[in-house]
Amino acid sequence: MITLSDPKKLKMKNHRLLMVIVYMMLMIGLSPLLRAETKTYDLETFLNRVESYSKDLKLAQQDLEMAKVYHQEAKSTALPKIMMEGSYNRNLKENFLYIDFPDPDTGEATNQKFKINYKNEYGFQAVVSQTLFSFKVGNALNAAKQYKKVTDFIYNATHQTIVKFARKAFYQALLLKKVWEVGLASEKNAQDNYQDMKQKYDFGQVSQFQLLQAEVRWQNLVPETIKAKRNYELALNALKNLAGLPYREEIELSGGFDVHPPLPLMEELDTVLEKRPDFNALLWEEKLRSTGIKAEKAEKLPNLSLNLIYNFSSQSDTFNLERQNHSYIVGLKLSIPIYTGGYREAQVKKASIDLEKTRIKIEKEKESIYNELQNIYLRLEEAGKRIAAAKKTQETAKKAFEIAEVTAANGLATQLELKEARVAYDQAQLNGYAAVYDYLDAYFDWQQAAPPGNQ
Repeated sequence: MITLSDPKKLKMKNHRLLMVIVYMMLMIGLSPLLRAETKTYDLETFLNRVESYSKDLKLAQQDLEMAKVYHQEAKSTALPKIMMEGSYNRNLKENFLYIDFPDPDTGEATNQKFKINYKNEYGFQAVVSQTLFSFKVGNALNAAKQYKKVTDFIYNATHQTIVKFARKAFYQALLLKKVWEVGLASEKNAQDNYQDMKQKYDFGQVSQFQLLQAEVRWQNLVPETIKAKRNYELALNALKNLAGLPYREEIELSGGFDVHPPLPLMEELDTVLEKRPDFNALLWEEKLRSTGIKAEKAEKLPNLSLNLIYNFSSQSDTFNLERQNHSYIVGLKLSIPIYTGGYREAQVKKASIDLEKTRIKIEKEKESIYNELQNIYLRLEEAGKRIAAAKKTQETAKKAFEIAEVTAANGLATQLELKEARVAYDQAQLNGYAAVYDYLDAYFDWQQAAPPGNQ
């Protein structure tokens, strides 16, 4: 217990109290700053964010960079190659050359030896090699250009796919937002109706059974609203992941289902194929496979190169460059493959099979694209009809609910009838939103299946 006779303890207590007060004031003052700012995204700003931060797009861009490297690699086969090599050897034992020489006086052969190595040997070689004639060089350059084309079309197809799924995910989140908003409105309406019934019950105007019906209707809607909010928040988290947004960042979506693009015109298959990047990638893959066959056949053809060689050598028992030799050599090298045990023929056969597989894939893709166009167009037409029907149903359901509200307020309709009218109105709204979403979902597929412009 702290008394007036404990000044130190009293001072410490006052100090702690002061620190607590200061901390609370700081937290109150900083709370607006600590509160996360909510950012609003419409479809355009969201897509811009996806294009800037999508990891899938970044991976596809790395494939573009790899195509540049392959082209650089192919060019290197036509350029001269310069190589230099230096060496140093330390001889641990002397070597001698033994020669029999005839003695000038007696004419008899005598054995003589000569030292032929030194403790230190130095060497340097520089070689410049230039290919003069080779079928492989031209094929490599053509293959690099064709690979670049294939990669470009694949990147465009990947970009289309990512943008399509981003649009779909955005409108799916918007749909779940509408479901939540409709649920909130329905819950609020049921709550207001309960408060009105309670007031009438207090004045003896309605029975307890009617009051309980209104309360049950309201309470039944609460968990449905909570579930709808959870689904919406999960969709927002998926959007954050797609656009590379921090999970703690609060975002809000801007958009609706009031308007949708008109039904597009069905195009001829050949016109669509010219604009499809994925199909064009297959066409260029066919060219690349053909070049691959030529490249494998070129391995069996002669190869001629020019070599310029410079050699330097020095020997010494000390660490000096003594007894130097310099040599310059110019030469031609002709390489002609004669027999490889059937390896080259096998490589040509493999390349031919790859080409045939690509041609089959092209024909298969034509059929797949045709069926895809027909199926998407059917979805568009069906969703368009549902949108028109949903608008009429929504107007009728809204009018029926307004009538039910008035009659229930005057005691001429039961709570069950009011509930059924509200459920019908809510369902009509949701059916309208779902029809527009299905139309947009099919429309985004159509934009990818039949691109609007040349790729």
